[in-house]
Amino acid sequence: MPNQDAAGLDFSRLEHLMGLKTSLADARLRRAFHARMKPLKLRPVDFTILVLLLGNPDVTQKALCRALDVSPPGLAVILDRLQGRKLLVRERSETDRRAHHIQLTDAGRELATEAERLSQGADDAVLSVLTPGERLLLAELLDKLVRSQPTRVALAAADNDEAAA
Repeated sequence: MPNQDAAGLDFSRLEHLMGLKTSLADARLRRAFHARMKPLKLRPVDFTILVLLLGNPDVTQKALCRALDVSPPGLAVILDRLQGRKLLVRERSETDRRAHHIQLTDAGRELATEAERLSQGADDAVLSVLTPGERLLLAELLDKLVRSQPTRVALAAADNDEAAA
């Protein structure tokens, strides 16, 4: 990160915070994504769920919670909104009455397909400062971070650090 941003602010005391750098980059990428999805009235999480359902028919709410790292009540609110738009349906499992399977409606499949098409190239303007090799490396490194599962010991240590602060 350069020591000064476009507004001339000195960021040198924040150089060590990778989360800040990813958040600033994410803000730019989200703006580009929102511009593409605005006509479809889709938030990033809505898009993600619809496209996941497109590729994973009959998934459970529990599986979506785990995959997206969202709490069950948080996911329920999102699914209620999408169900209100008649994009998906939730059905109780016949084999496990506690489980709810989520399926796209025809309208949901159509919207998810269109959204997936529109998402192609959404990041291009933001990522244009990177070479093709740098883009591949960035994607590979981000995939590695996303796939990694912090150990319970590391999470407990982080919780203890927060409690001590």
